[in-house]
Amino acid sequence: MTSRQRLQLAINHRIPDRVPLDLGSSITGLTRASAEQLCRFLGIEQALKVIVKPLQLVEPPEELLERLHIDTRYVRPIFPNQDGLEEEYIDEWGIKRRLSSDGLYYDIVEHPLREGTLEEIDRFQWPEPRRREIFQGLEERARYLYFHTDYAIIGDPLSPALFEPAWYLRGMENFLVDLVQNRKYAEKLLDTLLEFQLQFFDEFLSRVGGYIQVIMLGDDLGTQRAPLISPELYREIIKPRHKRLFEFIKSRSEAKIFLHSCGAIRPLIPDLIDAGVEILHPLQPLAWGMEHFELKKEYGNKLCFWGGIDIQSALRGSLQEVVFEVERRINALGQGGGYVLAPAHNIQPDVPPENIVEMFDHAIEVGRYVA
Repeated sequence: MTSRQRLQLAINHRIPDRVPLDLGSSITGLTRASAEQLCRFLGIEQALKVIVKPLQLVEPPEELLERLHIDTRYVRPIFPNQDGLEEEYIDEWGIKRRLSSDGLYYDIVEHPLREGTLEEIDRFQWPEPRRREIFQGLEERARYLYFHTDYAIIGDPLSPALFEPAWYLRGMENFLVDLVQNRKYAEKLLDTLLEFQLQFFDEFLSRVGGYIQVIMLGDDLGTQRAPLISPELYREIIKPRHKRLFEFIKSRSEAKIFLHSCGAIRPLIPDLIDAGVEILHPLQPLAWGMEHFELKKEYGNKLCFWGGIDIQSALRGSLQEVVFEVERRINALGQGGGYVLAPAHNIQPDVPPENIVEMFDHAIEVGRYVA
């Protein structure tokens, strides 16, 4: 069975020969430091290319993906100026970011939308969603992967959906207050971002929509213990816009809608499904209420689950803890199909490289679905 067949069966709630394995996206990826350690550990010598500057995420070398039995390959835009490590920079959205003291990440230190007025949104310099340079070579790579390899092909736009970019621009505290006390402003900001995304995905999917099996989107809606907003507020403001975005994407591609949303989002899951989410990541295992056996029992006939391997504790532990973690997640989420094994988020530098290898090697050894 090929990797593409394996993933297509899994995401359609059927049982392939084994659980598909994923690594390498902007949310199931490797930071620069972790990739360097892992490549040294495996004796792989190759320059690493940064694909997401704020998180210092890199494109995993093909040799590494093959060694770890990874079934997925990614097609993504190419944003310029990702490799530098200057102390501060301002991105295309006008957001100022500063290098952390350990040099591993960039933190947001200045949000460009400060006034909270409708006029501010009108005069803001929005990026161009259809700029040709970021899409160069995208269709050629997708076509090559589709016709010349057997890998599953995933569209990774390298951009969050709606809720996250709103608070990136406005500031988390300000935007949460806006949702309640400055509703017209919040809705206009979300609608402007939605229009941007509709144009961006129209361009993106016109190039790759016929080749990909999954399209990744992200909007973190949870903390470790609860959703960031109430289900009622999500239902009133965010959900209609999510639904319109997801429906638009489905009109341009048969790819499954994948949503990454960290934290304790269980109260939001019914509405996410209703909005059009078909695959849910990361299933953060240590977040409140995200027990995997219960999630599978309650939503396993409606959602494919992706991820779930704990990076907060288990992957930082012993090899035996890694073995137990892999077996626990497959047992909980793999019954009857509908599961793709991957880290619950990007792998950090404090994860020992031998643990990463053990995670994927053991998944190959034991990753059989239970009917």
